[in-house]
Amino acid sequence: MKGGNVQEFLDTLSLGIEKEFKFRDRTLFAQGGVKDGVWTMTVDQWDPPVEDYIWSTQGETMEQCFNEFLEARIFDGRTFWDTESEMEWVAG
Repeated sequence: MKGGNVQEFLDTLSLGIEKEFKFRDRTLFAQGGVKDGVWTMTVDQWDPPVEDYIWSTQGETMEQCFNEFLEARIFDGRTFWDTESEMEWVAG
């Protein structure tokens, strides 16, 4: 991951702390949280903007949501680990 340590990026994201990052020509934003006992994690595309989340999940724990994020094929049909070397950590 360009612009930062990939393990630090993931460690803080696994706690639900928001992260802004770039993948190819897109700026993405990932975050997690809990409301009424339900954990959620989302990935939103900011640039170019899209109308809805590009990925979202709910679970009983943040860890469950985070693990689903790592396995999701949301980066041009590939997982985070398949593409992390192409990503740039921007903020968060």
